[in-house]
Amino acid sequence: MKLRSLSAGLTAAMCLSMVAVAHARNPHCAGGIQYVVQGLRDNAKGNKEDYLRQMNKAVDQLSMCATEDGEDHEALGYLGWAYAELDSMGPAGDAFSKAIAGLQAKGDKKRFEVVNNNRESYWAQRYNDGIRAVTDAQQFAEAGAKEEAHGKFTEAIDKLTKAKLLKPGSAATLRNLAVAYAADGQFDQAETVLRNGLTEASADTSVGQLQDALRITRANKAGKLLDEKKYDEAITYYAELSKNEPSSADHLMGLGNAYFSRAATKQDAAKKADFKLSGDAYAKAFLVKKEDANLVFNAALAYQNASELALAEAQWREAVKLNSKDAEALSSLGSVLADEAKFDEAVRVLHQAVAEKPDNKVYFRQLGAAYSKAGNNVKSTEMLMIYLAMDKGTAAADAAGAAKAAKAGSAATNTLGAMGSPDKVLDWEYDSRKLQTWLYSGKKQAFTFDSAAGSLVQKSDWNPPAAKK
Repeated sequence: MKLRSLSAGLTAAMCLSMVAVAHARNPHCAGGIQYVVQGLRDNAKGNKEDYLRQMNKAVDQLSMCATEDGEDHEALGYLGWAYAELDSMGPAGDAFSKAIAGLQAKGDKKRFEVVNNNRESYWAQRYNDGIRAVTDAQQFAEAGAKEEAHGKFTEAIDKLTKAKLLKPGSAATLRNLAVAYAADGQFDQAETVLRNGLTEASADTSVGQLQDALRITRANKAGKLLDEKKYDEAITYYAELSKNEPSSADHLMGLGNAYFSRAATKQDAAKKADFKLSGDAYAKAFLVKKEDANLVFNAALAYQNASELALAEAQWREAVKLNSKDAEALSSLGSVLADEAKFDEAVRVLHQAVAEKPDNKVYFRQLGAAYSKAGNNVKSTEMLMIYLAMDKGTAAADAAGAAKAAKAGSAATNTLGAMGSPDKVLDWEYDSRKLQTWLYSGKKQAFTFDSAAGSLVQKSDWNPPAAKK
């Protein structure tokens, strides 16, 4: 499942501000500020070596300043600035946060805005770089370039982690960092980011987005476990998700999928037990989403595989109630009814399945079996003859022409005169005898003849039986 699209990245330009030193202060504070100013000038001139040397000296001086004069919040802002220039975003974020909090507490609006704007600029740069890397990674992934995608996701994680360190508590940063981890298949890391983020970003008005992202991430993690055939882990995880969110049909459906898939790896009683649990999960999901025909269909199929006939019947009836023309559901309901010895209703329901899809040979075989269980061998033979013709036969290219070629004066010729040209002619062989079956789908009848003699071998009629009074 593809992750939801990312939110639009900010496009804030680098807009770093400086204010002149206008008051007597600790010499380490004053010196450190001057190193920042000079370093930025060196960088603007392209003098990278001097720039880096100045910034490292700034960090040394301003770190001592912070120890000696913790109330110089402007200098702390410069310390954050120096660290940011050196790409040390953890210490930069810490210094910026302390400076912003201190200046805000003092009511120093001018210096507060300078420090805050500087932090926002560095944050926006890393954030936007991270968003671009995620977008590039997703494009690589869609193109099947897995290694390139992983490389870009790694880059995105690095950039967004730095953005997170610079501005702790940003819900947008945390959410997109989790997206990068999850899209790279690192679901545990994504979940950790989001879980911690619910506390870290509690003051952010967008914190609710993290809860939504957490739900999606956990569902995707469970889906990955299922895709990797780690059925036991998937079952445990889906069960936990369902316990925490009992109204989520998706979690219950995933649990049903996991049990159904695991059942295929089991034998006998253990196999049926898993199918039963699968049916239970699907049935609960259907109670949440009563309009979803697939959920009740899956519940019925799982119960049927578990030989839980009464439960299967109830679910198949719900499926047919949602879509009375679902031939597959009708066929399955009819099969279950026949196994329950409810033969009259089984025959009626299977006739409905045949009526919906008269070209499906399996439905004729099931109808024949239901008649056989009911002790009606005549109708059973009729239906099974159609099944054999459809299973073994080859359709004539020209049905009308094939029928007209029947032996003169034979039963086949008489049928042609009475019924008209058939919709389909099937040539087949059974027990070394060549046969030809004419299908009249609209009239729900078929006639099987000896190909050479044109004599009638079997007439089949799949019109539904009259309802009993």
